[in-house]
Amino acid sequence: MFEGKKPIKARNLKVIDHLGTFYTTVDGSSIWKIDKAAFAVLKMCDGKRTVDEMAGELARRIDYEQEDVRPVVEKVLQELTEMRFVEWI
Repeated sequence: MFEGKKPIKARNLKVIDHLGTFYTTVDGSSIWKIDKAAFAVLKMCDGKRTVDEMAGELARRIDYEQEDVRPVVEKVLQELTEMRFVEWI
């Protein structure tokens, strides 16, 4: 689904860190709370990394195998895409 593409945060996305709880909005009228895993993936959406690269980087950080992390990264990216927080280039 994401092969060869790189995710980038939507231009109008705003992320608010309030005492360690993360909130996002794209239009200012609706606000969503996101968990730390989603925030970690979102921070890596810079248009420079592929899904495999993101999964590899996260796997190294938490000392897991990339194959175990990739499905989670894909699920988070799918949800972020559906919410229009992430675009693909």
